[in-house]
Amino acid sequence: MTGFTYQYAALHTPARRCKVDAPPKFYPRGGSVSLNIKNEETCRLAGELARLTGETMTGAITVALKQRLQRERRQRGVDARLRRMRAIADRCAKLLSEGGPPVDHGELLYDERGLPK
Repeated sequence: MTGFTYQYAALHTPARRCKVDAPPKFYPRGGSVSLNIKNEETCRLAGELARLTGETMTGAITVALKQRLQRERRQRGVDARLRRMRAIADRCAKLLSEGGPPVDHGELLYDERGLPK
């Protein structure tokens, strides 16, 4: 009966008991800081990831956060690059529309027989 009670208690432990310690360097005055996860699903996912990878919950969460930050930073870099490229394209389009007749690229790239110059 004791095993059943322990299993029941383990399954029905409130999510607020799921604590993850953050590295001490994040605490401005030294010492340690706790990250208290109050979301039951988040706590369950962190525990499942830790069991699958063989890491501690802190380790699993740290790796997951690093990977997410890396993806977000990379995506924001791509987005910024696309914005800059669109701005350049807009400036070029404006310059071309203000100029004379459109340029025939075929004349620039190919000779009279249709072969590359």
